[in-house]
Formats: sequence, C-alpha cells, structure tokens
Amino acid sequence: MKRFALIIVCVSAFLSAAAQNSSQALLKKIEGKRVTFSYSLTTADKVPVKHSGTAVIEGACYRIDDNGMEMWCNGKARWTIDKQAKEVYIEAPGDESELLVSPAKLLSNVKNLVTGSTSASGQYTGEGPGKGATFVLTSITASEPRGDIEEFTFKTSSLKAPWVITDLR
Repeated sequence: MKRFALIIVCVSAFLSAAAQNSSQALLKKIEGKRVTFSYSLTTADKVPVKHSGTAVIEGACYRIDDNGMEMWCNGKARWTIDKQAKEVYIEAPGDESELLVSPAKLLSNVKNLVTGSTSASGQYTGEGPGKGATFVLTSITASEPRGDIEEFTFKTSSLKAPWVITDLR
C-alpha cells in the first residue's frame, strides 16, 4: 500500500509542479482534462526502490499500473490489485484523490523541476510516503474528459478462485 501512496504523491507532485515557471502552458493544457502519462520514480528510502508504469487521471478518478500492481479509483472506491498474490483490497478513497484534483496543494513541495511540452521531472520534498522521491513523467497527453467513472471501476465479479477480495470500506 505504501508503494501506491508514493505513486499518487509523485503524480500529484507532477501536476502541481506543472504550475511553476515556464510550465504554466503545460498546466493550462492538462487542467480539467483527462491526462495520461508514463512514469518512473525512485524513492529516497535507505534502500532506494524504483517504480515505473502508466497512469490515467480524470478528475477524482484514476487508474495506475505499476509493474503488475494496479490501483483503480472511481472517486467513490479504490481497488488495489496485486495480480501476483491474487489479492484485491477495496477501500474508500483517501487524501490522494484531493491531491490529484488540486495540483496547487503541492506547488511548493517540488524542487529541481524540469518541464517540457510532454514531460516533467523533479523531486518531491513534501511530507508523507513520497518525501524525497525523484520522478520522471513522459508521454504526457491531455484529452477531453469522457466523464465515465465505469472505466475507473474495477469489476471484482470477473475474478475467479483463488482470488482474495478484502473490502475495507
């Protein structure tokens, strides 16, 4: 779970970082849009951990694929799927949803920011599990929102035994 919290914080750091300096154009491009991108990040823990994957964000909804682990959120519930362990955890969305839809919240928590028209990188310096993580986002695209939360809703009914589903809502 810490892994996905870190990813969410780094995604949020990217979105908030987009509002600084010459990246105003990038923020304007993605504001209120459906945003997709690829990412890589390295934690600042005693033993650095590297993550990479893809993300789709639309309003309070998101879908993240991180090397076989997935996180889906439709704004009302969050599913964390561990395919290798065949486990799904269902929770109420936490504070990360606010971070995803309010980029300005983390503006002051990114240093060494570098932005391009379809990329961004920097280091998250705020509090929480993502503190000190270095992130790189590439292939950033923005499109009109589709407004369909169903595509951000994980269907546990499609899973067969021996999957374990834990509903913590």
